[in-house]
Amino acid sequence: MPFIILILFIGAETWGILRMTERFGGTFVALWLLGAAILGGWMIARGGLTAIARVRIAVQRGELPATEIFQGLITAFAGLLLILPGFITDILAVSLLISGAGIKKRLGERLSASVAQARPDLKKPVTLDGEYRRK
Repeated sequence: MPFIILILFIGAETWGILRMTERFGGTFVALWLLGAAILGGWMIARGGLTAIARVRIAVQRGELPATEIFQGLITAFAGLLLILPGFITDILAVSLLISGAGIKKRLGERLSASVAQARPDLKKPVTLDGEYRRK
């Protein structure tokens, strides 16, 4: 079943690219897809650095940075969608990016809550103290 969905999705993306090429021309479509790929790579790099900074701040406050990690993953996923050629993936990526903190924050909190529900012992970071000797 997932293979059929993948084939249908690729077919829809190809159909969309062909329709846009007929309507706007091949140069515009090629520049759009190239620009989207460049923007996607930039979003992955920038989103990763931002996520790392947020994780550091959360750890310094003594909190588990699950929400920040999931928000970074959502940004990286949107960047990956921009890298993939096609207009459907671009629309999905832009909807994740434009809504900004709204969707990313809600999805991050929902994923964080599901992790906290599955592992309630991870709500606060646990520090283990011990000694070791090399043999």
